[in-house]
Amino acid sequence: MLHLTEEQRQRWQTDGYLHLEQVFDADEVVFFSHEMDRIRQLPGYEPDRNPDLPIGHYKWLDHAEDLDPDGFMDRRDLLTYHQSFIDLIDQAPVFDYIVDLMGPNILLSMTQAIVRPSHDDFPGYTHTDGGESLRMTRVSETSPPIAMKAMYLLTDVTKEDSANLTVFPGSHTRQIPRHSERVMTPYSEGATQLMGQAGDVYLFTHSLWHGPSRNLTGKGRKVLLYNYCQLWVRSYDHENIPAVSQRCSPRQRRLLGDLGYDFRPGSYFYVPKDQKAVILNVD
Repeated sequence: MLHLTEEQRQRWQTDGYLHLEQVFDADEVVFFSHEMDRIRQLPGYEPDRNPDLPIGHYKWLDHAEDLDPDGFMDRRDLLTYHQSFIDLIDQAPVFDYIVDLMGPNILLSMTQAIVRPSHDDFPGYTHTDGGESLRMTRVSETSPPIAMKAMYLLTDVTKEDSANLTVFPGSHTRQIPRHSERVMTPYSEGATQLMGQAGDVYLFTHSLWHGPSRNLTGKGRKVLLYNYCQLWVRSYDHENIPAVSQRCSPRQRRLLGDLGYDFRPGSYFYVPKDQKAVILNVD
């Protein structure tokens, strides 16, 4: 498996994110972009607008609420739509770097396809993943992350205010000052709008403050997100091992929670004896 260079590792520890260039070739960018256009027409989980529920809840819809290919979409649980979404779970080189950063005792926690439309009224926002709990849990610069994600760019983001991933470098280890009168936005002091081309990938830890900037480009920004967590945490998307596990390799099944034996209390706290061999694809 591939490993980070020393420069990449230091950058991860300092900033909380990494930029991998041209992971997808042009054909793969076109393919996944078309897949996103296709699946917005199909049933799936989209954000629940019920104001009585906590932010982040999703409900099953017949299709995305906006059918314009450049319109808003936030689709969860992608694995049922095409084998390519399953294969992306552990595709090199991204997965190799994730294992290098997190270690082998991990799960796939979430898959997501997002389109951020061009809109004059959307101000952007910032947040940490994992909700309030993970936001308050700090790890040292050299500790493996509790959870992290890979963001695959399917559109060019080469100018500011293109719905750029906006981050506060270093905020994964030191909390941003937060006061009752201060709301952190993509335009607050210390924020950095990241640039990239279609096919690039950003890796970043859940505890890094991040979010989308405004999008004033006139077209939607498309990304795929694959999240990973330590084995003792849990998947965001799956209550049980997904039915698609029958279409997965042994390593992919393990990443979906199939430990190779029937569940029993305590299973996810202590790793299976073959965990490292399965994740590293070693006989």
